[in-house]
Amino acid sequence: MSSVIEAPPTVTPSKQKKQKVTISNDTQSDASKDRGWLVRLYNDPMNKREFVSRCLMEICGLGDGQAYSVMMQAHQNGIAVIGNYPRELAEMYKVKLSGEGLFVDMVPADDN
Repeated sequence: MSSVIEAPPTVTPSKQKKQKVTISNDTQSDASKDRGWLVRLYNDPMNKREFVSRCLMEICGLGDGQAYSVMMQAHQNGIAVIGNYPRELAEMYKVKLSGEGLFVDMVPADDN
């Protein structure tokens, strides 16, 4: 008994049709809709105020007066917003400040 092997069918090139793709304004990327992330500092009884201010200046790049203001707001009210940052930057600040022993978190900024 002999077996017959058939060759694959020949593919002839055909004319490709050009398709027009449109992007509506409804499909904007999430990055353009992102309002940023708030990095928040909580008051804690463990760290001295001078240390907290120095961490805010060195890690977050706040000026002397701004760092002092954020630290005092957290001290008096229990919480203060350090700033509104893109997600990656907010995560980095959160990790670095937490590594120094500060109590911080990050939350999405509101649309308001």
